[in-house]
Amino acid sequence: MKRLTLLAIFAACGLASAAPDLGKGKQAAMVCSGCHMVDGNSTIAMYPKIAGQHSDYIFKQMLDIKKGERKTGNSAVMAPIVQNMSEADMHNIAVYFATQQAKAGEANPKANPELGKTIFRSGLPGKSIPACMSCHGPAGAGYPAGGTTFSGFPRVGGQHEGYIADQLHLYAKGERKSPNSIMEDIASRMSEDDIRAVSTYIQGLK
Repeated sequence: MKRLTLLAIFAACGLASAAPDLGKGKQAAMVCSGCHMVDGNSTIAMYPKIAGQHSDYIFKQMLDIKKGERKTGNSAVMAPIVQNMSEADMHNIAVYFATQQAKAGEANPKANPELGKTIFRSGLPGKSIPACMSCHGPAGAGYPAGGTTFSGFPRVGGQHEGYIADQLHLYAKGERKSPNSIMEDIASRMSEDDIRAVSTYIQGLK
């Protein structure tokens, strides 16, 4: 059912000239498996889990890296890999990983997950930090873009604590960009304790 729904969305949105081919996507995704694993559930924190991630979000990140519009983190590793991929290849890969089952992690009790829960679910009004769930959903499942040029709010639930923290740091420094600078503004208001707490809470979301 999930596969059929994803294929229907792609056909309706016109994000590709032809319906994505999951078989070709799985085959093409083998080049991604060294870092992200075959099923998209990376076991190394520096490489994000992409299993179950929204296909339009995955596609946009690949396209941005190919165009040189995203250069943060391990984008330099990705750049030569995506350089020779067509948009059809990237769509196929994106839909393949979107159909994979995401595996949750566990929150680190020493990193104050209770504070993280507060930030994620309620925000910190005193610092003008909104609740993360207002964009990423109560379980961190995010919201897809619905075929627009905006890549939506990504799935974050179960993502590696270290990866989430790294991205927040990049946003805080203005080195990674988000639509309308939403994340840059939020991350710049967060303390190290805030970042660590919300990152570990997110890692434990199921």
